[in-house]
Amino acid sequence: MDGDILCTVKRLFPNIIDPGFVLAAGFVVALAPLSGCLVGPDYTPPDTTLPDAWHVELVEGTESGAQSVGAWWEQFDDPTLSELIGLAEAHNYDLRIATSSISEARSQYGIAAADLFPQLSMQPAADFTDGYAQPSVGLAEFNNADATNAYQFTMDLAWEIDLWGKIRRSMESRMASLEVEIEAWRDLLITIRAEVAFTYIEVRSYQMQIDSMLRSIESAEGILDLVRQGYQRGEFSRIQLASAEASLAELQASLAPLDEVLATSLNRLSVLVGEYPGPLRERLAQAEPVPVPPIEIMVGIPANVIRQRPDVRQAERELAAASALIGVAEASFYPALQITGAGGFSNRQISNLFDGSQLGGLLGVNFNWPIFTAGRLESIVDLRTEQTAAALANYEATLLLAVEDVENALISYLQSRLERVSVQRAIHAYEELLVLGMERYATGVDDLETLLGTEQQIFTALQELAVVDGQVSSNAVLLYKALGGGWQIVPGSTTGADVLREQETFTTKETSS
Repeated sequence: MDGDILCTVKRLFPNIIDPGFVLAAGFVVALAPLSGCLVGPDYTPPDTTLPDAWHVELVEGTESGAQSVGAWWEQFDDPTLSELIGLAEAHNYDLRIATSSISEARSQYGIAAADLFPQLSMQPAADFTDGYAQPSVGLAEFNNADATNAYQFTMDLAWEIDLWGKIRRSMESRMASLEVEIEAWRDLLITIRAEVAFTYIEVRSYQMQIDSMLRSIESAEGILDLVRQGYQRGEFSRIQLASAEASLAELQASLAPLDEVLATSLNRLSVLVGEYPGPLRERLAQAEPVPVPPIEIMVGIPANVIRQRPDVRQAERELAAASALIGVAEASFYPALQITGAGGFSNRQISNLFDGSQLGGLLGVNFNWPIFTAGRLESIVDLRTEQTAAALANYEATLLLAVEDVENALISYLQSRLERVSVQRAIHAYEELLVLGMERYATGVDDLETLLGTEQQIFTALQELAVVDGQVSSNAVLLYKALGGGWQIVPGSTTGADVLREQETFTTKETSS
């Protein structure tokens, strides 16, 4: 049956089926199995040792365990915070840019993968010649009996056989680069969520500080009225009156910087959620307490936490991309095989253009083996090897910095909790002191100035508590971010969620194949 097919093809295309063509085609088929060879190192993730436990002692408020961070922002039990994070996920412009970078990397992979297949180009053409036409004269105005027409339909073939894996190593590098962009998107998502929460907590903390400051100002105004009345009765001196006036002015002056940083934080929060400054300020105009973190935060163990951080995963994929490029460079030492061809139909009559007798073409096999390059190829391999070594060092440094990040976040969170306890104790002590002071003032033991001074100390401590409450919640956010930030949770409304899922499916399919 094979002989019948060959005879049929030869009858239809007599100019193509000849011994030379068959020999060249057979040569290509014989070399095809060689395309399974891959030079260069086969990448394996580095084996690194991480601490068995955190150096910081886990006390009340933190607990070691295998539980995932999850949707940590919901643990603050603040609907406004959850809403703002949802807005940022859907409208943040940095996430849009990162999403485009993923699509761009996907296209780069497609460009590299296309080199694995034959490249064909079609070139139809038609020529019309006037028998009486002369250069720079144009068509004759009389009988063109010698006019001729020519039609052709040709195709060109170019195909580099990937004998040594140069193209496949390039695809491997591009795939790793695509995964780099995916991890960068995840890391950015973590950062944006944390920054929204951090800034929102700042807003609420500033509002509480302003509220406490207003109460202090109100108290200072009351004190000044009493001192003025006492001054008129001769109970207070001019120095005491001036001191009360100065205290009030100092408090009033402290209010302006708080208003400024509150406005700045609101503007920053607006940009994070993809809005122009203004509308969000109206929505958050009503002061609310600082969101309170959960009683316990699961911190996990270093080996599980660190390797799940997107920045660490990104550094590992950068190493894989660099390693694959060594194979691309090493493949340049070996002979390259390229199949070239051109063929098609030509006829003076378009009606007979695709007649089998008018088919012609050629098939070529080209070898290119670098013999002398003055060390250029060796230098390229050395360059790729050093770039891989640098990527490995960057990966190890990223691990180290990730551990430092978690350790620092743990210290900040735990110390701020201890500081809050101390401030709360101070407030309790001042309140007891105020009760005693009022009794002593009523019996004439202490004067009014001493009593008012104690009251002012309470307002100062309350102001400090508003600051510390914000620090505790902010440090909790930073700890969640350091632990990996729940990047696995990607709602469908998140910018780039559809692209990310598509790319994950694509990378899984390509890797398995």
